Amino acid sequence: MALFARIDRKTAEMLLMESWPEHHWCERSLYFLLNEPKNKAHIPNIPLNPGLLESVKKHGYVSPFLVINNWYPICGGQRLRVAMELPVKFQKQTMVKVCRFTKDTWRPYYHWHNQQEGHKAVQMWFQMCEVVFKTLYMGDADPSGKRLLDFEEEGNLLHWPHRDSVPKGNAAAAPPFQKKKMQIPKA
Repeated sequence: MALFARIDRKTAEMLLMESWPEHHWCERSLYFLLNEPKNKAHIPNIPLNPGLLESVKKHGYVSPFLVINNWYPICGGQRLRVAMELPVKFQKQTMVKVCRFTKDTWRPYYHWHNQQEGHKAVQMWFQMCEVVFKTLYMGDADPSGKRLLDFEEEGNLLHWPHRDSVPKGNAAAAPPFQKKKMQIPKA
C-alpha cells in the first residue's frame, strides 16, 4: 500500500464498525488544538507546507482531524502546522471537526520485548487508522480542485527533522531519505 493510499470504501466502513477504537466527535478551535501540551511541543517541528498554507488561506479547513486522547493528530499534523502561521484571532474563531480516540488502545505495543518492533507496530496501526479515516471522511480535492493527496505528497517531500536528520554520536547513520516523486494510486 502506498503511503498516502486510500482503501475500498466498503472495507473502510467494515473496519470502522468492527475494529475502530472508542472515540467521539467534537468541534474544537485551532487555538485549542495548537495549545494542547503535546501539540505545543511537537507541531512546530513539522515542516511548513506552503501549498497547503495557501489553500487554507483561500478555502479554510475543509477536512476533519483525527487525534489521540491527548489531542495529538494522527491525521491533520500538517494542517495544524499551517494554523501556526495564521493570526491568533483566526485560530480562536476557526472551529474544526475532530474525531478523538478516547483510550490509548495502541499502548500495549510499546511493551513488546523488542522496542523497535513495538514502535513499528504502533506506526502501522496509526497509519491504518489514518487510511480508514481519510477514505471515509476526507474529500478528493480542495475547493479549487487540487487533489488532497497532492498536498500529502508535497508535505512528504519536505525535510522532516525526525525522519531526515542523521543520528549523532557513534550510531550508524540512517540512509538518506530519497526525495523522489511518489506514485499515488488514483481512487
